[in-house]
Amino acid sequence: MDQRKSRSSDRGQILLIFAFLFPVLILFLGLGIDAGFAWVMKALLSRAVDAAALAGMRNIDLGTAQAQAIAQDAFNANFGSGFNRDTGAPVVSITVTKDANNNNVVNVSATATIDTFFIKLLPGFGTMNITSNAQATQPQLIMSLMLDKSGSMNLNGGAQALPGAVTSFIGYFNNTSDQVAEISFSSIATVDVAMRTGFQTPITNAMRAMTFGGATFSQSALSAGETQISNVHTVAGQSIVKVAVFFTDGWANTIQDTLKCPSNTLVNYGGCSPPEAAVNWCSGISFLSPTTGNSVTCNATTFPSQLTGTTLPLTPTATGETNIANDAMYRAVQVANNMRTAQGITVYAIGMGDKINDSFLQEVANDPASPTFDSTQPEGEAIFAPDSTQLQNVFDTIAQKILLRISQ
Repeated sequence: MDQRKSRSSDRGQILLIFAFLFPVLILFLGLGIDAGFAWVMKALLSRAVDAAALAGMRNIDLGTAQAQAIAQDAFNANFGSGFNRDTGAPVVSITVTKDANNNNVVNVSATATIDTFFIKLLPGFGTMNITSNAQATQPQLIMSLMLDKSGSMNLNGGAQALPGAVTSFIGYFNNTSDQVAEISFSSIATVDVAMRTGFQTPITNAMRAMTFGGATFSQSALSAGETQISNVHTVAGQSIVKVAVFFTDGWANTIQDTLKCPSNTLVNYGGCSPPEAAVNWCSGISFLSPTTGNSVTCNATTFPSQLTGTTLPLTPTATGETNIANDAMYRAVQVANNMRTAQGITVYAIGMGDKINDSFLQEVANDPASPTFDSTQPEGEAIFAPDSTQLQNVFDTIAQKILLRISQ
């Protein structure tokens, strides 16, 4: 009898403890559920404000009002309808300002109010306010465009496609704060538009006036592009992004050395690259003035190869032409490497047509697909247009990649 009374007493005590603890358990369960809903809302808001800040920054050149409108649209598209627990649409604030270094700054904040399920039982906890913030800062862009205007561009549609593609490309960037230079190259490189703000009209005019002819002196273009970027004066603490965009439709095939002609003479010289020689676009080896690009007389029979470190025959044969082209590509890559290591420049390479050397352009850009990719240098990208009809799309793709880089 005593044992039965004891078990009955224990059961009574357990019921009393359970009755006391049950509301506490429910409260903690409710806190977990409401906290889970709050976390989901926070994630939705974070995704939406991040997208809005980036969208606003990418369109800052359209003006503050337009950038804010695009940012709001991006927020709405990424937030969607939430999960139907909010008491109203989130309150969104989008501001466009300048920082101490005159860089554009887009700030986005959003607050959503959600109803609670369980903790509403506590006074003052009927709703919860969830807030998220994002900021996108756009550093100044300093960019060199290096554009191939060799004679082959007249044979593959490039001469017609390049001006429109470049004009569209520069329209993506801020004409009042970014600085851009444009260099064209064939047998020699020419700085058509020196580094400047207000670059859109001068570059557009230069593209309309561009004529095509001559060889492909890639090294000179990259060197000129590097010089234009390095000449920009920057101040400590200034946030900048340095970019070089290199476009070509063929192999590099021209180099410059002091040759015995018969006396020592600085001369540009080049041969026909193998894919162009195969379709009879060119032949032989030409000697050119390093200042005008016009033909000059030279009877040199050898040249100093930087690729091999030896002296190679300078003969108008397929072997001689290939040797010069290989050296020309090697020298161009060395300049691109220096752009990255000495200046921190990110290089993008664009190749058009079926007579380009993909590996060469990947090396110029330090593309991850390159066999010589160096992860310690700024990572660029090589993008290819199979023909001139794709050139606009490729330039637009590069523009978006640059905008993403300066908007993060």
